[in-house]
Amino acid sequence: MNDYLMRGFEVAEFELRTMKAQQIMRELKLDAMLLTTEPNVRYFTGFHTQFWHSPTRPWFLIIPAEGKPTAIIPEIGASGMASTWIDNIITWPSPRPEDDGISLVASFLNSLPCRFGRV
Repeated sequence: MNDYLMRGFEVAEFELRTMKAQQIMRELKLDAMLLTTEPNVRYFTGFHTQFWHSPTRPWFLIIPAEGKPTAIIPEIGASGMASTWIDNIITWPSPRPEDDGISLVASFLNSLPCRFGRV
């Protein structure tokens, strides 16, 4: 099936959305954006899943100041996210109440270039 039919937009649209967000991030002096809600993650990835109906599983998307977004999600969503234009997908076996992805988010954010020190 054509990616356009599956996601509603061509990959170029998601790339443009990300570039526009990164332009605004530079103006606001942000090193990254951390997204955690279904509408925001879908806007930048095209990712659609029924797993959003389980509020006990966090999903994260990080948009760095430069480059493509990174998804940090429960491993159950990896194959679905891999069908989007996102190619950096970090997963953990969920549920893991003692650390449901937070250490992965912190580690990834800390690995990004720190120009402004703001997310």
